[in-house]
Amino acid sequence: MPRRSEVVTENTETSAEATEAYVSDQLAVKTWSVIARDLHEGGSIVMLHKAWDSRHQELIIFPSYAGQDPDAIKPDTWMIWRHELKPPKEGHTRIQDYAEIVETIPIQSAGALAAMDREHALTGVEAARRFHLGESGLVGLVLRVYQLPRTYKFKNVAENEGDALFVPLPFDVDFEGALPAVDDDDFERRRAALKASLS
Repeated sequence: MPRRSEVVTENTETSAEATEAYVSDQLAVKTWSVIARDLHEGGSIVMLHKAWDSRHQELIIFPSYAGQDPDAIKPDTWMIWRHELKPPKEGHTRIQDYAEIVETIPIQSAGALAAMDREHALTGVEAARRFHLGESGLVGLVLRVYQLPRTYKFKNVAENEGDALFVPLPFDVDFEGALPAVDDDDFERRRAALKASLS
């Protein structure tokens, strides 16, 4: 497994507009752009979802700007990445990461939710709100995030800012050469601490 490099020597950019001519089989998941940036930088290794299909073992992180609520994001995370709240003037988003889903953890109690707090970017209040929305419960996705060597510019992002979780990509994302956002030892330490807090 490659270790994270502190300096990326090459980061080219690919532009692609949504088109009906081609739809990738790869799974792109809308993620608030502030949280996407936090995952990119290794600040968190968990995303919370109401439900998740266990057949999906990897995902592309698609930064989304609609509906972002600064009050729902931990203050430290929001202060560092608050510039990510506003969408680019050009009306596009940049795909910079993909993630392997190392583990899916059912969250069925307030105690389990509190135990995961250190590894996701939402406030406790927002996490609890999502937990109690509809049928109580969440799923914690433990993610091994990888920074892509090439940034993919997705145009016409406003057309995909609805309620759907997944975004159809008009191109394939090449994972070759991606580097982990968190190095191997640190990731395993954090994962072990998370599992210990849940036991």
